[in-house]
Amino acid sequence: MKLLSTAFAAFALLAATANASPLARMEAESHNKTSHHHTKHAVQQQTQDQSQGQSQHQNQVQQQTQDQSQNQDQDQTQQQLLSSSGSSATASPTNASTTPSPTNGSSSGSSATVSPTNASTTPSPTNGSSSSANAGASVKPASGGGPCTLSGTYKAGTDISSCSSITIGSLTVPAGVTLDLSKAKTGATITFTGNTTFGTEKWAGPLVLLGGSNLSVKGSGTLDGQGAWYWQQGQSITRPVFFRLENVIDSTLSGFTLKNSPFRTFSLVTCKYTTISGLTLDSRAGDGIAKNTDGFDLTENDHITITGNTIYNQDDCLAMQSSTNTVFSNNYCCGGHGVSIGSLGGNDVDQSSTVQGLTVQGNHIENSDNGIRIKTIIGLQGLVSDVKYVQNQLSNVKNAIVLHSDYSKAKGGYTGSPTSLVTIQGVTISGLTGSATNLYDICTDSKVVSDWTFSGINVSASSAGKMMGQPESVSV
Repeated sequence: MKLLSTAFAAFALLAATANASPLARMEAESHNKTSHHHTKHAVQQQTQDQSQGQSQHQNQVQQQTQDQSQNQDQDQTQQQLLSSSGSSATASPTNASTTPSPTNGSSSGSSATVSPTNASTTPSPTNGSSSSANAGASVKPASGGGPCTLSGTYKAGTDISSCSSITIGSLTVPAGVTLDLSKAKTGATITFTGNTTFGTEKWAGPLVLLGGSNLSVKGSGTLDGQGAWYWQQGQSITRPVFFRLENVIDSTLSGFTLKNSPFRTFSLVTCKYTTISGLTLDSRAGDGIAKNTDGFDLTENDHITITGNTIYNQDDCLAMQSSTNTVFSNNYCCGGHGVSIGSLGGNDVDQSSTVQGLTVQGNHIENSDNGIRIKTIIGLQGLVSDVKYVQNQLSNVKNAIVLHSDYSKAKGGYTGSPTSLVTIQGVTISGLTGSATNLYDICTDSKVVSDWTFSGINVSASSAGKMMGQPESVSV
């Protein structure tokens, strides 16, 4: 009877815990294991029943966990989509990695970033944070690169080095910050599609910096240098170069517009085999007040072609500081100082003081102080050689042909004493037509000039002008 009573007690306990919580069933199982060995069979049966219940419960828990994880992923994805539609701009490569690269810093303001599209909803780690507008932000595309976009407010340090293409939409670049495209991926295409505006500050710039090989820079967009802010303050303040090309090789620039240049518009330094075509440089708003708004300044380049551009400015349309094998053709230059070599000169005759192999052909120069001009610096050395001016047209120009060896940088003008040691040789002018006030303005030293050929000059001029020190082959 005692044994039977014990068995009934065990069965009663099992029945009481059949519908209990998992924790209660675990406690019941522990209690049953201490029962008399005669109730072992009953306890084992209950344990099997309990195990099946636990298994079903675990399956339910796992299903709930999976559902919760899916909901979290959906919430996270929705949050990222909402973030991407906000004020921050992104540079978005397609087919990017499923895990974004780490960002280096963050900002509480609107900023332009480089970020992959089709990216994972897994948030990327950050290495520190900053509210500074110059802290930089970058998320690289996947290995091999992808298309990227810049828009919104540009952030200094934005990394575009892995982008196979870059679309620059409506973009604001803060004052004192360079839109840095100098680390563009080899073969990248950069397209300006919107309005890019630059903040104003007294600094040297550049506002835009480009570097790289096999680049195609194009588009219908407009870059606004906000020149009026600088022009009204005169020449004594520090002003930024607008668009600088450094070590650009085998590349093309075409189509877009630069307006209201604070200072020199394009500065090309140590570039090779690059063509600039179909651009509009428009600083007409500065007529009568702007200074030094050169169109193109070239220094130590080789095989540069500048063709089919429209330039409105208040200084040299082309300023050859030094370079070799340059073509300047079929451009329209209005309102400046004409097509110029110089001011040129250095302590030695070297790459930095040499202009050799220049062809200026088929250009229209209008409402300008000068048509074609060479000016070299007093007391300095250098070389101007193999220069051809072919079939250029002048309209309402003050001085058609200007050659001076008496330029003073300190004075900012001519001295009347041609003491420059720069050799000027192999200069050909042919097929020059149009209208000017003076045909010639020449002041050179016959000891350093030779092999000049002027032919086919048909310019309607009010005066022949003046000539001093020209080679014997050239006469009025």
